[in-house]
Order: sequence, then C-alpha cells, then structure tokens
Amino acid sequence: MRWLIFGFLASLAIGASPATARTQVDQFMGQRVVEVEFATDGLPVDEPAVRELVETTVGEPLAMRDVRESLAHLFSLGLYGNVSVDAYQRDGGVALLYELRPLELIERIELSGDRVLPDDVVRRVIVQRYGAVFPASAVAAVTDTVRGYYAERGFLSPEIDAALQTSGTEHTLHLTTKAGARARVNRWFITGVASAALNTRIRTRLGLVDGDVYDGVSLDQRLSEYEGELRALQFYEARLSHTVERRADIDVDVRLNILRGPHISVALSGDEVPNMQLNDLVPVEREASVDEDLLEDADRRIATHLRSLGYRDAQVTHTRAGSGDELSIVFAVTRGSLYQVADVRLRGNESVSTATLLPLLDMPSGAPLVVSDLDTGLAAIEERYQQLGFATVRATMTISDLLTEGGSGTVLQTVDIDITEGPRMTIAKVVFEGVEAWPSELLQAAVIARAGGFFYGPQVSDDRDSLLTLYLNEGYEQASVVVDPQFSDDLSTVNLTFHVNEGHQVLVEHVLIVGNRQVDSETVRGAIALVEGDPLGIDDVAETRRRLNALGMFRRIDILEFYHGPVERRDLIIEVEEAPATTLAYGGGLEVSQRLRRDAGDEGGAAVERIEFAPRGSFQIGRRNLWGKNRSVDLFTRVSVRRKNDAADIANARTLGFNEYRVLGTYREPRTIGVGWDVLMSGYIEQAIRPGFDLFSRGMTAQLTRQGASSTSNTVGYRLGKNDTNIRELDREDEDIVDRLFPEVRLSSFTATRLRDTRDDPFDPTSGTVTSFETELAGRAIGSERGFSRSFASGTIYRRMPRTTRIIMAAGARLGMAWGFPQTTRVLPASIDNGALESGEVLLSDPALPISERFFAGGDTTVRGFALDRLGDPRGKTGGTIDQDGFPRGGNAMVVFNTELRIRVTQLLGVVTFLDAGNVYDRVQHMSLRRVRAGAGFGIRYSSPVGPIRVDLGFKLGERYFFCCDENTQPTQEPLTALHISIGQAF
Repeated sequence: MRWLIFGFLASLAIGASPATARTQVDQFMGQRVVEVEFATDGLPVDEPAVRELVETTVGEPLAMRDVRESLAHLFSLGLYGNVSVDAYQRDGGVALLYELRPLELIERIELSGDRVLPDDVVRRVIVQRYGAVFPASAVAAVTDTVRGYYAERGFLSPEIDAALQTSGTEHTLHLTTKAGARARVNRWFITGVASAALNTRIRTRLGLVDGDVYDGVSLDQRLSEYEGELRALQFYEARLSHTVERRADIDVDVRLNILRGPHISVALSGDEVPNMQLNDLVPVEREASVDEDLLEDADRRIATHLRSLGYRDAQVTHTRAGSGDELSIVFAVTRGSLYQVADVRLRGNESVSTATLLPLLDMPSGAPLVVSDLDTGLAAIEERYQQLGFATVRATMTISDLLTEGGSGTVLQTVDIDITEGPRMTIAKVVFEGVEAWPSELLQAAVIARAGGFFYGPQVSDDRDSLLTLYLNEGYEQASVVVDPQFSDDLSTVNLTFHVNEGHQVLVEHVLIVGNRQVDSETVRGAIALVEGDPLGIDDVAETRRRLNALGMFRRIDILEFYHGPVERRDLIIEVEEAPATTLAYGGGLEVSQRLRRDAGDEGGAAVERIEFAPRGSFQIGRRNLWGKNRSVDLFTRVSVRRKNDAADIANARTLGFNEYRVLGTYREPRTIGVGWDVLMSGYIEQAIRPGFDLFSRGMTAQLTRQGASSTSNTVGYRLGKNDTNIRELDREDEDIVDRLFPEVRLSSFTATRLRDTRDDPFDPTSGTVTSFETELAGRAIGSERGFSRSFASGTIYRRMPRTTRIIMAAGARLGMAWGFPQTTRVLPASIDNGALESGEVLLSDPALPISERFFAGGDTTVRGFALDRLGDPRGKTGGTIDQDGFPRGGNAMVVFNTELRIRVTQLLGVVTFLDAGNVYDRVQHMSLRRVRAGAGFGIRYSSPVGPIRVDLGFKLGERYFFCCDENTQPTQEPLTALHISIGQAF
C-alpha cells in the first residue's frame, strides 16, 4: 500500500517539481554549491539517508540534471508527498534548501475508551482490510469498518471517534470507542427443519437460549462447526447460515437457515476395484456436493484408475436411488479383461541398441499393459533418438494377442514397436547476426551447438535462452534472440542463425542506500554485487538481494530502479528495514534416552541400561550490528537435570541436580577485513555426563570459514582448552595409562574442515548429499600436553524412490581414525596407584588418546540397536573398547554405516525402517569390517512445528556379550533392544 501511494504521488510530483524548481534555481546554474540543507515544516532535518540521496554536492557546480535526480531520489523513500528546492546566494556561491513535505501514512493505531472487544482483534480487522500502513485519507473508511465489526459482534450502536496525531514523521490514528449495550436475542427462528425433535436437537447442539447476548462472529463459527459435523455424518450438502432482524435498540430476532440435505451414501457394484481410495476417486465429501458434473468426473476417475492397472476396457456408470432424506449413489463397475505384457519387440533400430531402448519403455513381461504408459515410452524413445540427431524419427506400436489364460480373464499381449530412424541431421554452421557488443567467438562459447555436432531442437532452444541470459546479465534489458534453422532438402544438415537484437545497454549510475539507521552504509555496500559504472545485470541484482538477506540484519529489502535523462543510465535505490539488534531466545524440553548406569545394588556391579528422563532448559541473548558493522555477539546457556556417574551420590540419594550444563559465548564477523572469510571466536564452559566418564571442560576456539561454490565451505580453526575427566565408572585395571597420567589435560590443536551440502532441507531432506572431512592436529610444540592427530570423514545421500513421492531412501557412512604421538612423561608421586605405576619417566609409544578425545558410537544418531556410547568390543588386543563391567572406554578408530527407508503415511506421520552397522576399535591397525556389529529396527516420525519428533526402537543383530565385575557376580547380557526418543532425523 505504501509503495502504491508513493508511486502515484511520485508520478505527479516528479513531473511538476523540476519545473517548479527551475523557476527558482535556473538563475544559479553553474555556480558552486556551498551548502545543502533540508527542512520539514520550517524545521531543519539532518538524516544521513536523506543527505545521501541528493546529487547536488557541496563544492561542485550546480546543474539542473543533479536537481532532478535529487528530487527523484528523495521521492523514492516513500516518505514525502511533495519535495521542493529553493536556492539562495551565499558566500560567492549558491545554498540549496530542500523542503520535504511528509506523506501522511498511518503506521500506528491507538485504541481507547469502553472497548469491550480485545484490542488485538480490532487491529487485526483493520490490517486485514487496509494493511499495516494506510493513508490518512482512509480514516473515515477505517472508522466505518470498525463500527461494522462491532455491529457483527452484537454492539449495534457503537460510538467511535477518530483523531489523527502527528509527531515528527510518525502519524498515529487514535480511535476512541464506546461500545454501548450488547444486543440480546429476543427469539431464535430455525427454518429448513421439518421435525420438532430435530429442531430441539439443533437448539441444544448450538446452545441457543432466548435472551442470550448476540455475537454474529461466534455464531457463524458454531454454525460452521456443526456444518462440519453434519458432513462427517454424510450430509454432504449441508449449508448453515443466519440473518438478523432488529426489533429494538438492544433486541434482535435471529433466523437460522438450516439446509441439511439428504443423507448420502456412496457404494460400488459389479467388479472389484483394486487399490482404490474411494474418497480420492469420488470426492463427494471433499467437494460437499453431489452434482451431476462431479459424479461424471468420478466415473472417469474410477475408469482411469482401472485402465492404469491394465483393465483397458473398463467402464463405469453411476445411478441415483432413494427419496426424501436418503440418497444412494452407486457406481457400477465393469472391469473387463486384464491386459498384460507378454513380450516387447523392437524393429528398425539400427543406430541405437535394443538394450538401450527397452529400459525407456519400462514394461517387463507380466506387467499391466497400459496404453498411456506405452505412449510415454514411445515418446522417450523418440526423445533419445532426437538427442542423437535423428530429428524426424518416428516410433509406432502394434499390439497383438498372444493367448488368453482360461477362466482368469487375463489377456497376454505382444507389443511390436517399429522405429523409422530417418536421416541423422548434423549442424553445418552456426551464425550470429546483429551482434555488436562482443565478438562472435564469445557467443559461440556460450552455446552448445557447434558445427559438425548433432541437431537437437530442445538444446537449440536452451542455447537461445543462454544467449539471452548473457545479454540480460550485461545490462541489455531489451535484448531478444531468435533462432532461424535452415534445413537442407534431404534433412541431413542444418544451418543455425541466431538473430540478435541487442538494444541499449543499461549501466548503473548511482547505488543509493536508504533506511539504515544503525547499520553502517559501508557494511551494506560491502555486500552489494552492483557497482557504479558496471552493467545492470539480473544476476547481480539477485546476488545483491541474496547477500543482503544473508547478513541477517534486515527485515525487508527493496531494490528500486530509477532512470532520468538517458535511458542507458539507471539509479538503484536499495531500501532496507533493519531488524532488532538484540535477540532473545529461550526454550525447554525433555530428553528421553537409554543410558548406562552401574547396578545400584552393588557398588562394583555391571553396567545396566535404563530409560532416563532429563528435563532441560536454555536461554540465549545476542546482539547484532555491533559498531554499525555486520558483527554479532551471542551468549548461550543450557542446563539439564541429570544423575551423576557417582556411586557415593547414589548411596546417599543425591542423584539428581544441574549436573549437565553449557555456557557458550561467541563473536562472529563475516567477510573479515575484506578477505572473504567469516571469523567465529568462542569461549565455553561445559559439564557433561557420559556413560563411561564425567567431563568438565573449558576453553576457546577460533575459526575462519569461507563459503565456496556448489554449497561448499572450508574452515580452519584453533582450539585451546582443558578437560577434566572423572572415569570412576571404569575398573582401574581397564583404564589406559594415559587416563591415569592425564585426568586433567590441556589440549592445543589446529583443525581443518571441508563441507559440501546439497540437501534440499537440512532438517528433513528428501534429496541431496552431505560430505565432510575434518582433520585435527595437537602437539606439545603448540602447548598441548598430549600430541595426536585425528581425522573424521562422513558422507550421506538422500533419494526419493522411483515412482513414488512417499518413500525416501537415506544412507550414510562415517569413518574416524586417530593416532597418539609417542612421548616420554615423568610420573609424579600423585599419579602412583598401588604400584601400578612407578615414579620416574614413562615412554608412551602409540598410546590411546585422552578419553575425552576418543571415538564413541551407539545411540540415536549412530547404531540404534545400542544405547549411547555402548557400541564396542570387549575382546580387543589391548583390552577392547568396552571394559569388563560393560562401560565404554572409547577407541582410536570408528566406522559406522546407516541405511534407512522413510515412508510418509500422512502429511504429519511417517514410519521408518533402518539397518545400522559399525564398531569402535582400540587402535587403527585393529580395524576390521569382519568385527562390525549391527542393529536393525523401526521408528515413527511426527512432523511437529519444531521439527520431526523421532521414536526409534532398535534390535541388536548377532552376538550379545556378557559382562560381570568379578567371579562372584552373575554375568549380565547386553539387552536385545534400545529405545531412542529425540527431535530431528538420525542422519
């Protein structure tokens, strides 16, 4: 609405303003501009956005063209109804004063008085009719609308006073309302109902009471609900409405018009219709109608469905039966014989093999013979030939009966396809006419058609579009391209002539930015692909919009074009509306997972899996647009109520508390110092409860990320932190030496990551791939107490299954490998444990990584037949990755494979089946695919507003291990199943 108003006024004012300006300004043409000022209603205005729009620059000679451009730019703001300019002699030059008359647009509504109705409801009625912004001239209409809405709600004589208040450039509409008394229903009349009992039932269902207050909106809603109930009871043509007759100031009679219609039943007779969804083929309920056109269309739908199954002679007719309140619609079905493919034979295909053409038909022996599918296959064969240059190819079919299976009604038929290839057509030459902007060699490089190549009509059309896009991207907005093919008499060759009408090239003269108050203009300009003096290309406009949206600092972005004088020059005005600089977010949830715990009945008991509930909450506050640049800071906190891995706490019943939390502060700066890399720096404090250990970590990270082409990003980073691990769940003899020497370890490492993501939806993908590779290097030379290298690679693929839109196949693989660097470490007396270690120096050759840096698997995102981190093998050559009690130790290597079929049952509900496999290995050299463990299962997906809610039940396949702490304790076998509940897909 705002831009419609602006466009009308601008078209008037721009045409008049220069002439008005000329009478006062033309006498100063050529004099040096010494001052430029702005005023509204006699008061000075100093807005950076306004000042940037004028072309009359201090120190430059005054030119009428600059004055006109300045007026056009000021109107582009959409804030002014009129703009004029005055000139004064001053200090040996000319001073300019632009008088800005605001456009009276109401952007705010204030409600007061005895309103009764909620304010947000009244505002919504106004916005739906007039928009969030409307002109002051619409005040009377707005008042009438509000008055009418109050009447609909039962306030028949409301008093509404409107007043317009102006503060600076802001206009506010004040509506003072006195609703008055609400009307009451004197009597309810019901028409269209023949039975007194039904009349009473309707009154009870709708809650109709004489003397009740009248609310037309609420009554219409109740009627609509009751109409839906009647249709669910097969009264498909039910229609309900009401009218009002005013009796006195506050009394009305209400007449309900009830048209229930007949009770309608739909049935089939005759032959069975396989795989039929009655409501889809006979949409009587959805359309709420049984008119003859709809029923005839249902006849065709059912017949078409049968023909798609091979019943080529299917016939369907319908009849109506019944009287009064009952109507029966019966569809009589005659399927006829079932036609199936016995064999498909191709003849005349000399240039293309039969093995290439048969898959295009996709009609194996025994499949239903559907003529429409055959026509599609013939078109695919002709398309294949045309791609090879056979422009006049023709494929025809002949169908003959082979035999009829006795008594079954099935007819086997042979399909003979005759192919007339015709001559193969090649391109003799390619000519470009009317080209002046570039050499023909450049245009030749932009098209695929080449002399000596095969002629393919659709590809030539694509070449024409490519040439047109090339011109449009170079600013030739009126360019046109026409292809003229000239065929030889024998159709063996063709000359292609591309006739180009270039038109004029449009260049960007000025790029002006308005609407930014906090964001620095240079930050916006840094994201703009349009450059002054360059061609105005459509791709550059789209890229500019994409980049500005990617900044995340604007609610709205408009790119407007203005031309004045020569049509070859264009001014671009980029108007932005800034988003709030401060963001707040908070949330809560409940985590349900199967966790490992030590048997509470025995302090040294084996690991058992239990379903645990962990309430959690989060809070995040952020600030964008720091110092007017695209910089941001965020503070994220999360806390969970969970039990510790502490036998002493269990014994003392101190099991629950805020034992898991995370505090993360981040600073982000995109495209730092003009090098095109995004900087992300963060500091963190975290405490986590893992099945085999408790972890308390703190540190900082720094990353540089650059987005590349084809959805690819590259990241390099540095991490410095300290991890404290409590591994009292593991038996001491099962602990690695490195864990005893470094229960507190300082880590310093460099990382590099490459990611390519082509998914159509990051939360619930149906197509695309994700591949990533990450490597990390930690060394004592850069401050780390442990040296190691670690690499992790993963890839996933998502594909929709052929011939269906409801089944998605997802598959993925992950591989992780790590190596510890040998080092000599002095053992302090505090590290000596009952003689297990002696004081002095210990050489760690090929040691394990600190437990916090090892690989773990098992859980809802890896192998779902196992609980979190429970996947492993206790029989490793160095003690395995699961200790004797069943707790995970982690390992230096990991491999995981996932496959899943996602089946959409309804719009909101889906089911999945999955097969996962993998293992965790203590050393890289011990990796073996023969030792992978597998799990299979099924799950349910519910598409909620926050993402897919996932429930998976996994079953272990193959051997299940027994665990026991000592010879006096009964061994415990791994559970057969694992349950996982979470949000989001598994991978």
